[in-house]
Order: sequence, then structure tokens, then C-alpha cells
Amino acid sequence: MASILTSCGPAPPVAIYSDIQTGFTAIQAHARAYSYTLRQRDIRLFRALFICDRAGKYDPKGKQSDVDASKRRKNTRSKKCDCQMRVTLIKDRASEQWEVKVLEATHNHAASADITAYLAYRIASLPAETRVTISSLAKAGVLNAQILSALREEAPGANISLLSKDISNLV
Repeated sequence: MASILTSCGPAPPVAIYSDIQTGFTAIQAHARAYSYTLRQRDIRLFRALFICDRAGKYDPKGKQSDVDASKRRKNTRSKKCDCQMRVTLIKDRASEQWEVKVLEATHNHAASADITAYLAYRIASLPAETRVTISSLAKAGVLNAQILSALREEAPGANISLLSKDISNLV
């Protein structure tokens, strides 16, 4: 299927990769260039399915009408907008290569205004030494907010786009 230009840019190009990790890295690099991201939906022996991170429908778990209004979650929202963008990596059994196939090339939403909205990209942009620092401080019992402050003091000119919850995800 040919790439169709959408508000998020074109779908990843059809290509062949030696392994699934290389293929996924290339797909994510393409998505990052157009300010969206794909997440792993399903991986099987000969197929891996990746979908837009905005796939699915909003599930208002904390907003049931039978829950008292004082206990309902307020001001919640979701990125989900039932986007149908889907890409699969299929393994050719003869050549042992992984081929990118675009199942649905269009998004139903605009590109993200800021790439740092995506956890995967915030974490991927961290240098290895910063990850080691975060890990050692967390093991020492330092709170997430203090770790974040220490990172910002350590490199005052650097733009650290991490959030406190990102540190929890890293540890």
C-alpha cells in the first residue's frame, strides 16, 4: 500500500529489515519525524502489529453515574480518538527477513504539537549516564522530585524534558 499523506504525515515506507527490533526502531524513527508514535499491539512468531498510540476509545472508568459526584474523577481526558493507523512487520519464512506492511495509512487526528508529549521519546533521548544516575539515586531512596531537581542542577543549560512519573517508569 502506498503512503498517504495525512495530518500526521505519511505512513512508514514499505521496507525489509533483518530483525524485528531494527524494523520497529526504523518505524518509530519515521513516526517521530512526523510527530506521532506507534505502540506494540501484538507480537506473534511471524508477525508484529503496531498501532497508533491514539488507537482505541476513551473508557471513562472513574466517571460512572452511579458513583457519588464528590468521588468522581474530575477534569480527566484521554489521547485516544479511535485512530485506525496500523503497521505490521511480517517475517518471510524463506529469507528470515521482516517486511513492513501498512494495514491502515491514515490517522484521524493532527500531529502532536510537541514531541516531548511522548514518554518513549523522552526516555529515548536520555544519555546512558543520566539513566545510571537516575537508577543509583532511586536505589538510594531519593524521591522522584529530588532526582529531577538533581538532574536539572547537574546540567543547568540542558533541557531536561523528563517528568517525575517518567523516573518511576525508568526505575
